[in-house]
Amino acid sequence: MRRRPPWLLLLVWAATRGTFLLVATQIVATAHGEAFTNDVTLYRRWSDVLIQGEFPEGDEKWQYPPFAALPLLAPRLLPLDYHLAFALLALLCDLAILLLLWRFSVSRSAGARGGGRTGPWAWTIGAALLGPVLLARYDLMVTLVAVLALTTPAGPAVRGSLIGVGLLVKAWPVALLAGLRRWRELLTASGAAFCVAVAGCGVTALTVPHALDFLTAQEERGLQIESLAATPFALARALGWWGGHTTYRHGAMEVVGPGAHAVALLSLAATPAALALVGLWWLRAAPSPRTYHDAALTTVLFLVATSRVLSPQYLVWVVAVAAVILSARQDGHGPTQRPAAVLVMVAALLTGIMYPWMELDYSWSGRLPGTLMLVVRNLVVLAAAVTSYAQLWRATREPRRVRGEWNVQAAVPTA
Repeated sequence: MRRRPPWLLLLVWAATRGTFLLVATQIVATAHGEAFTNDVTLYRRWSDVLIQGEFPEGDEKWQYPPFAALPLLAPRLLPLDYHLAFALLALLCDLAILLLLWRFSVSRSAGARGGGRTGPWAWTIGAALLGPVLLARYDLMVTLVAVLALTTPAGPAVRGSLIGVGLLVKAWPVALLAGLRRWRELLTASGAAFCVAVAGCGVTALTVPHALDFLTAQEERGLQIESLAATPFALARALGWWGGHTTYRHGAMEVVGPGAHAVALLSLAATPAALALVGLWWLRAAPSPRTYHDAALTTVLFLVATSRVLSPQYLVWVVAVAAVILSARQDGHGPTQRPAAVLVMVAALLTGIMYPWMELDYSWSGRLPGTLMLVVRNLVVLAAAVTSYAQLWRATREPRRVRGEWNVQAAVPTA
């Protein structure tokens, strides 16, 4: 049966994104307008260097893999002001993500009878909750590649290659490998991702100076005030219990004061510890048709929750993966990731309220209203990560014998 175009969905998408376009480019001037233009201005400055055939040298803000140059140079192909061209390209990527989710929701690869229409709506509304910052960062470009990897009906080699391309733009798509539940699939996809990433880095390193500087660029980063690990410092400062402060370094507001360095080190250790939990699940879990997408959400949430940096645009990644999950058909067998996906949408709403409208409270002055909003948002992110992992573990646990018989309920495949 022929599917009708999702006209209402497209209308809501056009209304929200059209508003964001006007604000992100400051065609309609708003308070805190610099929050939507500063990064694009930085991108334009970097593109001035990139177009000369080299990567930025000695710039503490440049911390990206070599293919990050592509979304920064692409706006120059349009005969428009750089800010407007960048926002339009981001808008096209946003629309492409929506169409991929719609296609996936009605395809057989999302389940025997197709997926759920909730997913495209989750992207349309959930990403809109973040506000105009959605079009003011280059994260939509890499998120498009990640969603393509998650929704393609092709085999692990193609998925891995797409993940490798994503890795060359930003590191987080490596998390998408976690859900490949068989050794052959994992090795094939990982090998493809590794080959694409190494080849891309190798070619750029041989042809463009400073292409691999990003490998050491993160070493000096401290603890960003928005990160989950910095939450106790933010709250303690607002209550007058801590004598530290924040300072602008490496493109973010970092925590400086008693205990900050130690917690930053703990945050670094937390990421491999969280990934070890994913590894433990991987070794013990029984495969299911839903695993690939569910594990991707858990792993991306773990990366975000343990990161020393939790910039507003990080929520773009998580909302996209949650939307993919909600696009896949849920058949009622075993726990699903829907509770975690709902928490992700709540975190996106709180992030959209926080940034940039209350940013001065938690970043600079330490005033209580914005700081409390930050604390609540981070607790929601933590709850989403814990919930996601618990549901993933329960949904894919190995069958056990009960009184001499197999506990079949635990082993029922879930689509």
